[in-house]
Amino acid sequence: MNMISIVIPTINAGTQFSALLDALDCQTTRPRTILIVDCGSSDDTVEIAKSYGCKVLRIDKNKFDHGTTRNLAMAEVSSEFVVFLTQDAIPADENMIAELIKPMQADSNIAICYGRQLSRPDARTLERFAREFNYPDKSLLKTKNDIKNLGLKTFFCSNSCAAYRRSIFEKHGGFENGVGTNEDMLFAVKAILAGYSVYYAAQAKVYHSHNYRIFDLWLRYFKIGRFFKQYRDVLSIAPLKNEGITFFKAGLRHFAAKKQWGTAIRFCLQTGIKFVAFKLGKL
Repeated sequence: MNMISIVIPTINAGTQFSALLDALDCQTTRPRTILIVDCGSSDDTVEIAKSYGCKVLRIDKNKFDHGTTRNLAMAEVSSEFVVFLTQDAIPADENMIAELIKPMQADSNIAICYGRQLSRPDARTLERFAREFNYPDKSLLKTKNDIKNLGLKTFFCSNSCAAYRRSIFEKHGGFENGVGTNEDMLFAVKAILAGYSVYYAAQAKVYHSHNYRIFDLWLRYFKIGRFFKQYRDVLSIAPLKNEGITFFKAGLRHFAAKKQWGTAIRFCLQTGIKFVAFKLGKL
């Protein structure tokens, strides 16, 4: 019996939306349901979704937030495994769903399994490096025992491409309602502290990257800073482990080894913007 559903929140998904649905249509492991949660699209997103046979749930865009919206979506599907994708995450091959679900089928203790995000062909150099740093080619199982060594990275996962086990999800209250970002991390904290695990499946690949403008980058990291301030009591169970410094040093080594000095300077400036925005968000 097919025990997999796909959930995709959308708003004006644009020209790439058909490519996403085409890629899902070619998967070796087919979902029972594809649910599109549309948050007020004014383009033809809903019409495209219906033409592919997707179920559509429409909500007011003013009521959208990452936690509440995904909780609503979870209530609309009945499968044990629910795969969340974002509208701009395109499966890299026909085995994405199979590779994402395989670890969960083999190990009933895995609450979340998230996939590897590859850079799009048009991704800029700095974005390519960030994706490679955050999404390496080696899979990883993360449990409570990893908190000391990995710190907050123990709870890192991404709903751009992630599968959840319904029974564990419902048992522990689902996502936090009203959360504007990092709803995936908050649930990972609950799951891991309850004794379950989170798995990074490097073979479950999607193309997903962003060429952010400076303002967008600032706003994104300011919001992340706000998130860390709001949930500091929850997140204080694990140290940051100087992840930002590790990322910065790795980037400098990477671009220096290639003698890409101009790129190294841009990397320093971009990292500085992220750092300042994050710190201001935490004030």
